[in-house]
Amino acid sequence: MTTKSDELELVRGSGNVFRDLGLANSDKEHLRAQLAAEIIGIVRQRKLTQREAAKLTGLTQAEVSHIKNAKLTGFTIDRMVMVLSKLDRQVKMEVVRTRRRRSVKSA
Repeated sequence: MTTKSDELELVRGSGNVFRDLGLANSDKEHLRAQLAAEIIGIVRQRKLTQREAAKLTGLTQAEVSHIKNAKLTGFTIDRMVMVLSKLDRQVKMEVVRTRRRRSVKSA
């Protein structure tokens, strides 16, 4: 038998797990994770070994391993875009207006 205290609350996420967890630089971390997912997907799709992926991208085999294991410290967004370029991908960016988070009241 379940009681009210056993029930779970459903919370809708923002689409950015880093923001939902309250982490600093959440937008940057989300973008790096998206770029890494693209890289991982291409490597899997092409059935490349880590060594082959390293040769194509200019990374070391260890760096390819880090990306595959989502250990993204040390990988800038610029560098990940360059890796995608070497994997025959073009990264397009879009700037959109978001809701205002706070309004500043003047005295």
